[in-house]
Amino acid sequence: TNEELLYQAMVLQKNSEEVERNLNFVNEQIQELEQFSENLNFLESEENKDILAALGKGVFAKAKLEEKKLFVSVGAGVVVRKTQEEAREIVYEQIKKFNDARIQLTAQLGTYASHFGEMIKEIERLRE
Repeated sequence: TNEELLYQAMVLQKNSEEVERNLNFVNEQIQELEQFSENLNFLESEENKDILAALGKGVFAKAKLEEKKLFVSVGAGVVVRKTQEEAREIVYEQIKKFNDARIQLTAQLGTYASHFGEMIKEIERLRE
């Protein structure tokens, strides 16, 4: 019936909006990781550089980069030392995972759009 199709369309729209929010989040994460990768390239060019070190909440301190090893948070409050190349590999793997997620989310949106198109055809058929 029309009521059932209308309800299904509303559920589909809600699900589509959620997938779109997730897709936006994934795209933002990819963009941040790509920017971070560029920053790593900047650090690699030479040592003893003056940099702005983020302290959090938009506050920075001027600092001197004295060595090329970085301190990388690996979760649960644990920080380990990594070379810039190791950090770049971590970033590359994260970008790869987010790209995979983006592909899945985009496919899901396509599926929802296809179902929505079928619902519209069914509604038009029921009106005849």
